[in-house]
Amino acid sequence: MSDTLSISPQELYDGIGNGTVPFILDVRNQDEFAAWQIEGPAPVLTKNMPIWIAVEEVEDLAKEIPDNTVVVCAHGNGSGLLIEMLEAEGCTVISLEGGTAAWAELLVPKELPGMPVGVKGWQIQRPSKACISYLFGSPGGSAIVVDPARFPEPYEELAKAHNMTITHVMDTHVHADHISGGPELAERNHAKYHLPVEDAGPKVPWPNEPLIDGEELDLGTAKVHSFAIKMPGHTPGTTCLHLPGVFLLTGDTVFVRGVGRPDLTGKADELAKELYHTVHDRLQPLDPATMVLPAHWSSEAEVSSDGLVKTDLATIFQSTLMNEADMVTFVNEIVTSLPAAPDTYDTIRAVNAGKQVSADEIEFLEIGKNQCAASTTVG
Repeated sequence: MSDTLSISPQELYDGIGNGTVPFILDVRNQDEFAAWQIEGPAPVLTKNMPIWIAVEEVEDLAKEIPDNTVVVCAHGNGSGLLIEMLEAEGCTVISLEGGTAAWAELLVPKELPGMPVGVKGWQIQRPSKACISYLFGSPGGSAIVVDPARFPEPYEELAKAHNMTITHVMDTHVHADHISGGPELAERNHAKYHLPVEDAGPKVPWPNEPLIDGEELDLGTAKVHSFAIKMPGHTPGTTCLHLPGVFLLTGDTVFVRGVGRPDLTGKADELAKELYHTVHDRLQPLDPATMVLPAHWSSEAEVSSDGLVKTDLATIFQSTLMNEADMVTFVNEIVTSLPAAPDTYDTIRAVNAGKQVSADEIEFLEIGKNQCAASTTVG
């Protein structure tokens, strides 16, 4: 095993994108594979064969897989025997360092175009969950991180590389699909943390300064104008970040092809009505050229040719749903389209509002891609 080739999660992501990874052999249990798989910036052939079956059928398997197949297990240390057996059969195989646990921590920053003079911004994609966070700031000045994953170092390293100080950390809402890193990131950087009080309640076990509608955030040479939008996706208190005429971070309000599901707080009809007003009273009056930057994507169809998950308000409002003038029809179309929510979502929301759980529980809770969108499509 000492001479076995290995690949980091970032190298695997890049290899999938440039076509140098021809095949992935995932040797986790079938239920683990069903919950989520390795998905990168391009399609890649993947086979799931639990390790005990793969060992028994190694001769046939060796004939099936191409050279440079990447072998994936849960933590990077459970496939050593199989790799040795495949190498003995003449195969050239590569082990994913840290397994899917390490893949789950991969964050990929992609710089955003069209930022005003003095402002730089990045969309930070988490491929394992199709979740998105953001960092915006002024080189030589301050930065804000929005909807961070629970791994603080990548945000800190990105800010440092561009001579920015993280002064604000913001969660657009209490997330239901992943554990937020907002409170920890804010504490580590002596930054202000912002979480809607309508979502978390007035008592959370960390300092919190909820943003009010229209409040400005000073980022040194530039100001970002943020305002609250009541939304049904997960919560009643979502706060979106808006730089007029440039971008709108929509959280789970609207996606590139969909709208946020309104049922995760048990108030589907009520919050679907709130979304109706958000669409017609908050979004529709804005500049149609405004870049829409959501907190998730559901499929590769939502990723543009430059690798970014983005659209604009003009495109969003080409949808029949987004132009639906009758509230009853609007609400009914959304509510009746909802798939069942994962059982873990109530617990994740509780953790993001202050409930304490173990590290092992956190890893379990984060298994699987987000399911934050209603099945209704936009566009």
